[in-house]
Amino acid sequence: MATTILEARHPHHQQDDPPQQTLQGGQSSSVSENKTAATHLSCYCAYLVASCPELLPDDDAWSKYLYNKVKKDADRALAIGSSTPVSSMSPEAGYRQLIEMLGATQNHEVLKDAAKLAEQYGQLTGGEETAWELLAGFWSEMILYLAPSDNIKGHLHAIDRGGELITLLWALLTHIGIIDRPGDTAASAPATGV
Repeated sequence: MATTILEARHPHHQQDDPPQQTLQGGQSSSVSENKTAATHLSCYCAYLVASCPELLPDDDAWSKYLYNKVKKDADRALAIGSSTPVSSMSPEAGYRQLIEMLGATQNHEVLKDAAKLAEQYGQLTGGEETAWELLAGFWSEMILYLAPSDNIKGHLHAIDRGGELITLLWALLTHIGIIDRPGDTAASAPATGV
């Protein structure tokens, strides 16, 4: 959600993209590439929560409940938040309006946290470039964190439907021996036998 709010402030414009720049570590990338990666991976994770929660590490029922609760609050906040649609405002005004509407006290904590986080990203010293670089890194790590799974049946069903990115990542990670998440002590504890 914070990624989507920040995207309202910095909408995609192909003709406005800066030329390739060299970032830390000698890697060549542009703001546009980081923005595209962050927004696509963020949307994909939202899609997984809404449509394929069985492929995620949390309980399906809890994930569906939380998604529906947050979506209902977001829809309500956006419907009553302003008489002027955010899409018809300037990017900066739309960004500010989203932070105000979603950060309101009556909203779900997820929405308030997203609004606060989007505002913090908007205030980073390095500006837009730094914000999108951080978000692209975060979402890349998040999708890799989500991929390890012991739900073989869920991934087989996903393959039957045509496949999912997370299923491809799961297969690749499983192939190289990564079968659990960092900090998952139950799954990574060595077997002790006497």
